[in-house]
Amino acid sequence: MTVIPNFILKRMYRDGSFRRLVQGVGFDIVNNLGPGQISKLNGISLNGRLYPAEQLLLLINDEPVSGGSITEENPATFFLNQVITCVILDTTLPDGKYELVLDLVSREAGKVTLTVKDALGS
Repeated sequence: MTVIPNFILKRMYRDGSFRRLVQGVGFDIVNNLGPGQISKLNGISLNGRLYPAEQLLLLINDEPVSGGSITEENPATFFLNQVITCVILDTTLPDGKYELVLDLVSREAGKVTLTVKDALGS
């Protein structure tokens, strides 16, 4: 399995995309590495608070995919240059700076952990 360093993974995060959405809060990931499949979404943490896959929604081509439904048998395909919005459902947060950690498993790269910092609000 390939280990992708965080400094490369950070390029996939769309800076300034952390925002409030109707469904909760979310951010965008842009696949600039190459096509692949997400075979498990372990969760997202914000400033150390874990949100499990069941509370996550991926918007892929504007189609909702429940984080809990992504499995080895039912992977989510992520094409080159595609944008995926990661939504933490039913979550409200105050304005401020956050450390976001996205933890998933990719068929191509194995365990992937993306860690970035972004601000919510003005």
